[in-house]
Amino acid sequence: MCGRVNVSDNEGVRLLLESMGMETWPTRDPRYNIAPTQTLDVVTLESDLNLVSMSWGVSMTLPGKKGMVTKRIQNSRDDKVWTSRLWKPLIERQRVLVPVNGFYEWKRKNRKLVAAYHITPANQPAMFFAGIYKHSSDLTQKPEVSVITTSANQAMSEVHDRMPVILTSNNAAMAWLQETDRESLTELMVSANNDVLQFTQVSDYVNKSSNEGPECIKALKAG
Repeated sequence: MCGRVNVSDNEGVRLLLESMGMETWPTRDPRYNIAPTQTLDVVTLESDLNLVSMSWGVSMTLPGKKGMVTKRIQNSRDDKVWTSRLWKPLIERQRVLVPVNGFYEWKRKNRKLVAAYHITPANQPAMFFAGIYKHSSDLTQKPEVSVITTSANQAMSEVHDRMPVILTSNNAAMAWLQETDRESLTELMVSANNDVLQFTQVSDYVNKSSNEGPECIKALKAG
């Protein structure tokens, strides 16, 4: 699961893109609490690496209780992308990198939210998620992106049973954009090692998607 992300450290993201040979990262206002349907800047590969603004959540028409309904799906499961007629064309041909400084996850007990965590790279200021995208049916609208998720590693499982696919090296990031065969792409969709991420418990201020600012990532004081 990945329902909220932080892209507040422009310099950290710039350094991540620079390590891939990209020279441009636009100066953005810090965004501490990005929610689905909002805009994410993602990396695509055509003749070169490019930044493209996309809307977070791919529109899918699915069966509902009262007929077919259109939903925005912000995450796509690694165990379903090859078998779903909705996801398969995207994983085959339309893959992107999603640069973030961190993401949020909520621990539940008996279905009740008991703690919020800001989860960040342990050894660098930003990281890439694996993503897939599709063009909007309305060509005046932004393309739509979904983050690939996989089973949680041991550290993440203390909070949630799913986690984003994190591409932890430049080689893996480029492979995600360049590879075309199913086996190679599937090998990239694995949970990160336990030492890749660090977990900071934060207050319930972040629970409301309209709340913004540094308070979203402020560590919760013990006791």
